[in-house]
Amino acid sequence: MDDKKIELKLEGTTLHVDLGFELTVANSDALKNMLIPYKGQDISEIVFDTTNLVFLSSSGIRTIYFAQQELGHKPKIVFVNCAKEIYDTLQITGISHFISFVDDERKNGQLDNAEAADAEWQEKYEKIRQKQLEFYSANNDVVVYQMKLGQKED
Repeated sequence: MDDKKIELKLEGTTLHVDLGFELTVANSDALKNMLIPYKGQDISEIVFDTTNLVFLSSSGIRTIYFAQQELGHKPKIVFVNCAKEIYDTLQITGISHFISFVDDERKNGQLDNAEAADAEWQEKYEKIRQKQLEFYSANNDVVVYQMKLGQKED
């Protein structure tokens, strides 16, 4: 899968984290290892760009919790452009109370005026989301139910 890689960038006391398409057991330990060097630094805010995030597993949630507990002095956690399914999952798990959710212009396609890029992103997003739904439907009905929240019944 040609997923976006996780990227970190420190600007002053704000750590920006682009999560890519998924944060799962396959890459959450890598993110945690990327975050460890920032432990003990004066990080006041961690901004997770979730514009492209399609799937967040329990190990990914633990990594977000690690960031909030271990970096700085309980920095403010911000999710930018969070999908409704991921927001709902974070609410159910009980950690949404320490996360701020904001949208920026990219969510509405205002930063990238190239319609082709938006269409390509949407196609990739739908393919990955469908693959995740199929995988988890075969393995866990509860996860599928959660991911399908908000969809109309047939």
